[in-house]
Amino acid sequence: MEFLKTAVLPEWWDESCNSNQELLCEVEFRIARFLGTSMDVVRSPDIPLQAYGAANARLRKVHNIDSDRIAPAIHAALGVGAASLRTLRSPDSPVSLPPSDPIKWREQLCKANATVNLEVMLDDLWHRGIPVLPAETLPAPSFQGLAGIIKGRPIIVLGHRHDIPGRAAFTIAHEVCHIVFRDCQEGQPVVDEEDDVADTSAIELRADEYARAFFAGKAELPTIQATSFKELAQLAFDFEERSGVEASFVIFDWARRTGDFQNAMMAIKALYRGHGARRMLRDKFDQFVEVGEASESDRALLSCIYGGFSGDEDSV
Repeated sequence: MEFLKTAVLPEWWDESCNSNQELLCEVEFRIARFLGTSMDVVRSPDIPLQAYGAANARLRKVHNIDSDRIAPAIHAALGVGAASLRTLRSPDSPVSLPPSDPIKWREQLCKANATVNLEVMLDDLWHRGIPVLPAETLPAPSFQGLAGIIKGRPIIVLGHRHDIPGRAAFTIAHEVCHIVFRDCQEGQPVVDEEDDVADTSAIELRADEYARAFFAGKAELPTIQATSFKELAQLAFDFEERSGVEASFVIFDWARRTGDFQNAMMAIKALYRGHGARRMLRDKFDQFVEVGEASESDRALLSCIYGGFSGDEDSV
């Protein structure tokens, strides 16, 4: 219901409207527009409503979820992505994909920055014409990350409201790999449901390795043996001091290898690296997207991004 209020119902809708039969046509029209179908389909009791935009999605890292249940979130994310592309401040700017070699991409960014982190990566992707969109509101159940192509332009949508920069950065780099190697196509997004679900498919192993190489460069990530989150935090920080590889990324990579996300989250927070991703994502969106120029329907979709910021929502 939260998503319907945010992205489908008009801004003036309140509880008093719920029982007003005179507004039924307004609701039917908005649902038809959102789903990309006709009013007749919406009004027919014999035709099930479908999220058509998700029909050909490639689901990865799926854990105990039916594809039909996640389809509304995918359809909504593609709608948010399309609305963002329509309201870019520079809509005709060319798209430049990052190199297929993640170390080469890292080296390009290191020439102008002391280190490679979430903020540096976001700035580069937006300037390359690849929006990275933090969806604060999507239909439940949602997903971790989506890489898609809309009218020839790539997008990345983050569906989970994680606020740890290292965790968000790894997910984004993973989705970048799907775009660079064209795992996603027009009308066929790649959707990663959960980052802690094992997926040994070739495209997922490649995407994980791409993300690791991008953040670690030529440094060999340590095989950390820690007995507590405090020891994990210290060892990751020591490695950052020696190598320049950001500690929260080292910890998150450790979590993906061991499956121990609980101690990883505690270790990252012990280093005071547990906040800020959502704010960085939102700030970059505000820099490149002109919400004020959006149509009423696009503004409703974009409110799934700009509707608010709720802080740290990371969970195991």
